[in-house]
Amino acid sequence: MTSAPRLWNGLWLTLAAWLAAQCVLLLSREPQPARAAAVEVTAPPGLLVGHWQLQGDDGAVPLTRLPVQYLGGLRAQPLSATVVVLRYDQQVRSYRRGQRLAPGIVLQDIDETGLIFDNQGRRERLPWPPRPAVTGFKRQG
Repeated sequence: MTSAPRLWNGLWLTLAAWLAAQCVLLLSREPQPARAAAVEVTAPPGLLVGHWQLQGDDGAVPLTRLPVQYLGGLRAQPLSATVVVLRYDQQVRSYRRGQRLAPGIVLQDIDETGLIFDNQGRRERLPWPPRPAVTGFKRQG
């Protein structure tokens, strides 16, 4: 009869050791962030489909509709220190990052892909113009 209580004590002790080992393993692992399910974005059906802009999570800044024209500038390192010459509202002026073009329109940032404006709280991008093709060189010799 004394072997039955010993057997039960050994069984409970083994179970407690196994549970303690499981707790230690769980605590030693670094928690992994939950992943959201991928959602496919489709175009809305019907009329005026081309006028709707679907907002994805790609972080892309939409192109500006402001009447701004890039005329030139001096690129600096870092790019945020670049000075650009813009034509806006029949005025030609030089601008740096943080300067105001008009009430509610600020040149927010300058990066590798172009200029970013803050237009009444909306971020809009003016891309750098394409570089002209190199022509007019004649081979010497």
